[in-house]
Amino acid sequence: MKAHHILVGLLLADASVTLCAQGSAAATGLPPVEVTGSRIKRAEADTVSPVLVLDQEDIRRTGADTLKELFERISNVGNAVPDTGGRGTFAAGSSQAGLRGLGAKSTLVLLNSRRVAPYPLAEYSDIFTNIDSLPLEAVERVEILRSGGSALYGSEAVAGVINIITRPGYQGVHARASAQRSDKTGNFRSESASLTAGFGDLATDRYNVLTNLEVYHRDGVVWSEVLSFVNPKATAPFPSFGTPSTYSYPGNVLPAGALPGCDPALVSGGLCRYDRYQRFEAMPAAKRVNLMTAAKFKLDGGLLGFAEALYSNTETTYLSAFLPYGPALPSVVWGNPSNNEIRTFTYRGLPAGHPLNPTGQDDAELRYRFIDGPNDTTAQASQYRVLAGLRGTYQAFEWESALGIMGGRADQRSRGLFSDSGFRQVIGNYEPGQVDPQFFNRDYRIGQPNSAATLNTLFPEYGYRGSTTETFVDGKIAGEVLRFQGRPVAIAAGFDLRHQRFAVKPSDKLRTGDIVGEGLTASDASRTHGALFGEVNLPMTADFELQAAARLDKFPGFAAHLSPRLGMRFEVTPMLKLRGTVESGFRAPNLSESATSTRFSSIPATSDPKRCSQAQALARDLRAAAATLPATDPNKILLAARADGVTNAECIAVLASIVRNNPNLQPETSRNATVGLVFQPVHNTDLVLDYWQIQRKNEIGLQDLRTLLPKEDTLAPGIITRADVSADRTFTPAERAAYGVAAGPLVSLTGAFENELRTQSAGIDFAINSRFKTDVADLALRINGTYLTKLQYYSAALGRFGDNLVGRGGASRVRTDISAVATRGAFTHGLTWNYTSGTTLNGDYYDTDFNVAGCAARGWSADQCRQGALHYWDYHFAYAEGKGLAFGLNIRNVFNTRTPINLRGILAGGGGIIPQDYVDVMGRMVRGTVEYRFW
Repeated sequence: MKAHHILVGLLLADASVTLCAQGSAAATGLPPVEVTGSRIKRAEADTVSPVLVLDQEDIRRTGADTLKELFERISNVGNAVPDTGGRGTFAAGSSQAGLRGLGAKSTLVLLNSRRVAPYPLAEYSDIFTNIDSLPLEAVERVEILRSGGSALYGSEAVAGVINIITRPGYQGVHARASAQRSDKTGNFRSESASLTAGFGDLATDRYNVLTNLEVYHRDGVVWSEVLSFVNPKATAPFPSFGTPSTYSYPGNVLPAGALPGCDPALVSGGLCRYDRYQRFEAMPAAKRVNLMTAAKFKLDGGLLGFAEALYSNTETTYLSAFLPYGPALPSVVWGNPSNNEIRTFTYRGLPAGHPLNPTGQDDAELRYRFIDGPNDTTAQASQYRVLAGLRGTYQAFEWESALGIMGGRADQRSRGLFSDSGFRQVIGNYEPGQVDPQFFNRDYRIGQPNSAATLNTLFPEYGYRGSTTETFVDGKIAGEVLRFQGRPVAIAAGFDLRHQRFAVKPSDKLRTGDIVGEGLTASDASRTHGALFGEVNLPMTADFELQAAARLDKFPGFAAHLSPRLGMRFEVTPMLKLRGTVESGFRAPNLSESATSTRFSSIPATSDPKRCSQAQALARDLRAAAATLPATDPNKILLAARADGVTNAECIAVLASIVRNNPNLQPETSRNATVGLVFQPVHNTDLVLDYWQIQRKNEIGLQDLRTLLPKEDTLAPGIITRADVSADRTFTPAERAAYGVAAGPLVSLTGAFENELRTQSAGIDFAINSRFKTDVADLALRINGTYLTKLQYYSAALGRFGDNLVGRGGASRVRTDISAVATRGAFTHGLTWNYTSGTTLNGDYYDTDFNVAGCAARGWSADQCRQGALHYWDYHFAYAEGKGLAFGLNIRNVFNTRTPINLRGILAGGGGIIPQDYVDVMGRMVRGTVEYRFW
């Protein structure tokens, strides 16, 4: 029986097993509190909604230094997109958190129950919260509402809400510093430090002020530093992995060989070689500063004044490989936004009269690398939020109102890609068929020193400047309005009024399409929108209560939208409580999706059904021919390199995407439902099971190229564009005839944002927690996780939903963490087992490249055609006793367990050349922490 079947069977069969609480037991005698998922304070935490609560100790045990690290270690958060993969994106230098696999734009992140400013750059069209800009050390707890939250919190909360609560009433001064590194490689270092100070007792001094300052630093890592630690099983299917490149400096001219000036130690088989891994980046460098201040003041008349100020500055630096050049490389297709023209950069060789061309032939193949040019990106962002408000009582009601402003600015600056005009000026005309006897014999000189002016002309700076501002005023009132059969009926009502402005402005070089191969996104829009919300908690009997809520949102250009929600809670016995919710949600088009603009980008990792199988056949023959040659023959290297090139060009092809604005976009809508139970078989042991289901329709997005390609011949002209077969740079005319290639290479896909997409997903969240005392120590045992049962995307090509993707395409069926914590006096030890079930590599119905037959065509075994289960152990140790010194130790992946191999990810992310899994290379990570509480 499979491991996940055994796990679920144990959970259902033995409810008395000691495992995880989330929002836990009855709180008799405790003051009412407001928990995410309801605007009404209550004395019990068994709410109608499934809410995962992580307190300070839970957070410390994960060993996380940032919120991004924390969310990566919570099994049912869903997905967190880190800043480490941001190079080449439209919103580099940011990290996102998402729930239920619906993405960051459908997950609402709050700080103290209020919104924070979105990241000032959009990821293409997605606007989201950058969790790297939020503090961690000042956090009291994190509450994760795992049902939809649109009815209470607003449009973005389709998938749920993450609410970060800072420490209330904190007094004292507390300093903390930590450092981590890989025990396996010695790399992947990071350090953080924080200072938290709280002054004043609200009860006696009539004020309390909390200030927290956090700084974070992470070293960058390139693959050449850690290449020897890459799992050899992950690279075995890729013969060219780890090999140096023939695109080198000062270069090669074929078939003559290395150009003069190449270091003899770098010459192999008569060719000059280059270690490309010294610029392939595994981890970018990062620096962050977060500052937060929160204050509360008792005023006359029973009023409480409060204020918050949040500021963050983040900077991430990305390195990329120096740009290679050579006619064997595939043409680069991109667009000119100024006139919507598709442009093609074609690599050409040296003319016959060039001084470095000894062949006497025109267009002699040059293989070169611009190591004298830059190739880096810096993303720097500053974000803020400032608010002030009042809280008070009116008769039996508590009320609160606040106003504030939040926003930010981000600059993303890059160098390293050709300027089209600059290339023509300092190198020459690259267009096929054009005679240019001075090609590569102008200002830029191959393998020689070049001036800064020449390099700036060839590799100019380009990028984006983003800015966002949002002003708001909100208010709410809550309290008991009447009694129904002797039981209190509580209500809450409120409003939220906001004015937003969001602008992403590309540099002139991007706006005119001058940067070869680079896309474009732009926005400049504003709007004012508001909402009214209400909630009522109605105890029908002593054991059964209903909760109803609704939110009325009004966005300009759309009719007012009502999002209702109904919940129930039924106490069957003191040990067993049932609960459930049904909710309707929606998400209005954001200011990027609704902005009037045309976007250009690249669609990567696309297998061409009309050319991929032929490319694979050609590659097999090229490798077979290379295998017969001696190591000293330069053709051995060239044949193997060409084999990689033809499969990369046609089986992970990159083509241009042109997306135009759609003024007729409508809001997305959703239906969320949960039903669950909270079971307490014995004192201090809780079992929580919640079944959830989400159906989202009218999703704003683009039709997937993979669904369009199989029906390409039935599409209207202009949606998918191919070059004429005579322009083929992968196959020679003889090879086209031999391998049956009749279609030209893919060039572009043209479309618009549409409301045609849908998603449906379902699963079971499980959590069991037990705490008990023994003569040796206080013990806490828990499990937390998700069992996914359904994940389907609608296919316009089929007119129905596609396959259930659970268990394949990276959609793991089970994600869970099991932990045990022992505390004795000032000492705490914790051990956590993290598990994610394996998946096959293939995706939806259209994915024939990575099913069993597709993998076999690549020469991959059935085991290589899947990604195995991920499991590893973490250890936590802490010493803390009152004021003074405290220290801790976190060891992640104690036993240096290898992460599962994903050959598809290696192929798609780096063509089998660049390793993708830096987590596996990191291995065991060790973090030490020192703290001191002054008073």
